[in-house]
Amino acid sequence: MMGKNRHVLLVDDNESIHSDIVSILNGEEEIDEDLLDMESELFGDADSPEKEKNSGNFVMYDIDHAYQGEEAIEMVQKAESNGYPYSLIFMDVRMPPGMDGVQTIQKIWAKYPYIEMVICTAYSDYSWDQIIESLGNSDKLLFMKKPFDATALKQTALTLTTKWQLQQEAIQYTENLEKEVDQRTQQLNLLVKDFKKMKEKAEEASAAKSEFLANVSHEIRTPMNGVIGMNDMLLESDLTNEQRELSRMVKSSAESLMQIINDILDLTKIESGKMQMEEIPLNLKEIVKNVAKILSISASGNVDINYSIDDEISEQLLGDPTRIRQILLNYGSNAVKFTEEGQINLGVDMMVDNEDEAVIQLTVSDTGIGISEENQDKLFEPFSQADTSTTRKFGGTGLGLAICKKLANLMGGEVGVQSEPGKGSKFWASLTLKKFDKNNEETVSPNSDEQNIDKMDPLGKLDILVAEDNKINQVVAQKMLEREGFNVTLVDNGRDAVKAVEKDRFDIVLMDVHMPEMDGYEATRAIRKLEEVTGDRIPIIALTASAMQGDKEACLEAGMDGYVPKPIKKEQLVDLLLDAKSDQFNTV
Repeated sequence: MMGKNRHVLLVDDNESIHSDIVSILNGEEEIDEDLLDMESELFGDADSPEKEKNSGNFVMYDIDHAYQGEEAIEMVQKAESNGYPYSLIFMDVRMPPGMDGVQTIQKIWAKYPYIEMVICTAYSDYSWDQIIESLGNSDKLLFMKKPFDATALKQTALTLTTKWQLQQEAIQYTENLEKEVDQRTQQLNLLVKDFKKMKEKAEEASAAKSEFLANVSHEIRTPMNGVIGMNDMLLESDLTNEQRELSRMVKSSAESLMQIINDILDLTKIESGKMQMEEIPLNLKEIVKNVAKILSISASGNVDINYSIDDEISEQLLGDPTRIRQILLNYGSNAVKFTEEGQINLGVDMMVDNEDEAVIQLTVSDTGIGISEENQDKLFEPFSQADTSTTRKFGGTGLGLAICKKLANLMGGEVGVQSEPGKGSKFWASLTLKKFDKNNEETVSPNSDEQNIDKMDPLGKLDILVAEDNKINQVVAQKMLEREGFNVTLVDNGRDAVKAVEKDRFDIVLMDVHMPEMDGYEATRAIRKLEEVTGDRIPIIALTASAMQGDKEACLEAGMDGYVPKPIKKEQLVDLLLDAKSDQFNTV
């Protein structure tokens, strides 16, 4: 509603009452100064009659007249339908022969509850309590006795019409706000709907990517098992120096390719939130010593590999030794790659030592070529390298340092680098590790000497069933096992594996997962079903190219006792057989 609505309805059966009210409200008699001050204080100068008077405009009311209740109701309905509603009604009580004022107000308010009402009467037809009982307690109802006081009447009219206007503005504002909220809600619902679609597409894409990576990983690992396995057997045979050197190059290239595959899979696991960190007792000295030994083999003869462990490092720390080793090895491999002479130093230092946890820092420093400051910020981003030119001297995927960063974050730490071109680099990673009570008998290190006692015993001659559909991998497994003195039986699928177990007794079964006719999962469940009758239990170890997140758990859930991904080395295979014999399985 634009402007001031002073639309007023007078409802009274007495014509003189109409004249009196019109004369008081729209008369031009001199304005009472006290009234002006009161109105100015209540409504401000902008709404005051004095200002309107000074500008040549008195407060004028658009007054309509009704003489019976039924007529008043019709006029209210018409005003509403015309978009020019009444803001105030002066209502008489006694209006014979029709309905009285109280009944009229009841009907009007039933449909139009916002109209301000002033009951005007000279008689005591209704007491105030009776009126309240009939109409309810309302802030839109006033009571005035006839005859009227002019000042009170004018002030009442101005107050109530202004109040009605403010209330209409508030209602309009609320309605507009509700419309805006509805619009925003609709927009938000559309955004949520679009987001759900995008999320579903992203999940489908992620699932497709994971499935693709799983298939690619499986298809690569299967032939790589043959390449590495055959090459290892070749290295054990009589070779000329040149042949042995060429075989070592093949082995090095194959291991580099597998490292790239493992890095991609690790990055995928981490980014999908599926990387699970172990918390087992650590032997940090052995971890660092092992990494230093590996680096020494690949480093130039002009580079010394050194390591040190802070004396304050506790032997009661829990963590993931495989991932800690991976961080050190990634840092160290880069140091070897970029250091032609000098030294590489591995270190572990205590940064914070609390009662329940400790913060340690792994460092690998070198005297290599160094890194410029502008290239340091992007080092820990996936697929980023300091030198991305096509003629760069040093290769690599740029995944190793990104994986280090993500692994450190998963272990409550962070990574960093300090470097200067020509003066070498120092890479570090802080890790937050929990402590354990060394006297707690339930906490036993998986690498403890007690666990390896049985491994010192000879294996003896074992009968091993190998279920493998790939002919080359059959040869690799057979040659490796027979060279260790084991009896080997080969089958091409899970169905034949079950039949072989029914027919003969085997000490261990090496079970591939993906095979025709019956896969390794189903074959394992079938063998376990047979054992419910025989009472025996044959150790079954998954020997599979399925190396994605959840593959190990699927093997164990199917009833297998151990798991190792391809390609597998002979030493790993022998360790598995040792574990199987001692009922201690190494689920790598």
